[in-house]
Amino acid sequence: MRRSGAAICIAGIAFRKAGGAKLPENIKQRSAPAEAASHRRVARTLRPRRGKLGRSFVAAVGKSGPMSSQAPAYATESAGRAHTRPGSHDDRRPVVLHWVFGHLRKRGSFEDYLVAAAEELARAGLRLHVVARLLIDPAVRSALEERGAGVTCAPDEDLNNSGFFARTVWRLRPRLVHCHFGSPSTSLALLAKALGVRRFVFTDHGSRTSLESGAATASLRGLRRMFLASFVDLYLPVSDFVGEQIRREVGAPRRKVKRLFNGVDLGRFRPVAGPDERSRLRASLGVEPDRRCVFYVGQFTDLKGVDDILAIQDEVLRRKDDVAFIWIGDGPLAPEVERRTSARVRYLGLRNDVEALLPAADLILAPSRWHEAFCLTVAEAAASGVPAVAARVGGVPEVVLDGKTGLLIEPGDRAALLESCVRLLTDEPLRAAMAAAARRRAETSFSLATMVRDTLRHYQALGLRTRDVESTSFPRAGS
Repeated sequence: MRRSGAAICIAGIAFRKAGGAKLPENIKQRSAPAEAASHRRVARTLRPRRGKLGRSFVAAVGKSGPMSSQAPAYATESAGRAHTRPGSHDDRRPVVLHWVFGHLRKRGSFEDYLVAAAEELARAGLRLHVVARLLIDPAVRSALEERGAGVTCAPDEDLNNSGFFARTVWRLRPRLVHCHFGSPSTSLALLAKALGVRRFVFTDHGSRTSLESGAATASLRGLRRMFLASFVDLYLPVSDFVGEQIRREVGAPRRKVKRLFNGVDLGRFRPVAGPDERSRLRASLGVEPDRRCVFYVGQFTDLKGVDDILAIQDEVLRRKDDVAFIWIGDGPLAPEVERRTSARVRYLGLRNDVEALLPAADLILAPSRWHEAFCLTVAEAAASGVPAVAARVGGVPEVVLDGKTGLLIEPGDRAALLESCVRLLTDEPLRAAMAAAARRRAETSFSLATMVRDTLRHYQALGLRTRDVESTSFPRAGS
């Protein structure tokens, strides 16, 4: 596709009149609303322009949306404005901008990835700057800033606003923009190229409520998606399943789609050292030390299969009198989960220390009904030496190897969920073998260090110049 200045202008105007970029209805993000970008002007060229034309373009784009006036660099959260702590103003290293359509409100594996990336990029002579939604764990922010990264937290109306994006890019002048979550056909790629950014990377973490049928060019909407996707230089889906969906939804060629499994900090998520540690952990959960524990960690919704677990819970407890259920998370079904608590059913709510709790588990359940992109919770459990009973949907079969690191069932099959759960709680040699295999699988496929190292290699393949580095192990967020 020839991307001349005139073509960009005409297509951009048509795109704006069509309503801007919207998140495809079948993509379900954990934290990002549908994009509401609206462009007042579109670039006349994709070649880098930092002079009068570029300044006029930024001024024009900056008029769109609710953030038309220049926000102070350090606005308060209570005022609902973006606030930035960019690190040292004397730091002249080239910037890599990560644009995250999500909160960083807990120390999870994605937050660990950003912290590790900040350290790896610093070693390569680059500086990370993260833009995310307002809620952020202070420990995550401190960990990023300690590694020289800048952090901007913005309300949703800014994060999805083309003017705010344009002003941020113009201020930071990044060598590469890496977008997380949102839509695979995000209009930010077009805007970034118009502002002179030479490299745009998109990591798709999104689960799907339904699967796209037909080719990307089957409708005008599909053609628009395909056009916008042409400005993305590289897609890094978190599973082969998501990669295939990207190719189907936006018509991306295979050479532009490279799978990058989510990474887990293998030092942070690890099996128990021995029976005494497991007994201590169970006692801290209010469970008798000799009880075996079935965990659920995640959103309390029907789509995650929580109602299926509740349907079999009593029968599992009846058959296995030495078992307890541990619930971690929150959501619409939390009141029902809490109502059914007992001496053998514990509801812990949202926790920021899941890595300290998972080693107490003998089994984790993930009977999701939607098409999971990856199921990071199950990968974290695998790193902790915990096998899973999970639904055969989306990218889950790439995380759980059926019969080796856990058992797969069809979504919504409560009988299979019950029998698989009871089977692993009855056959301890089988459960223990799967636990060891799950840890090995995590070490070979889901290492945080590997994910960060491969991310940098992809950047280099796009032409980003870096210093030669030797990757090392990465400290956890907040350390």
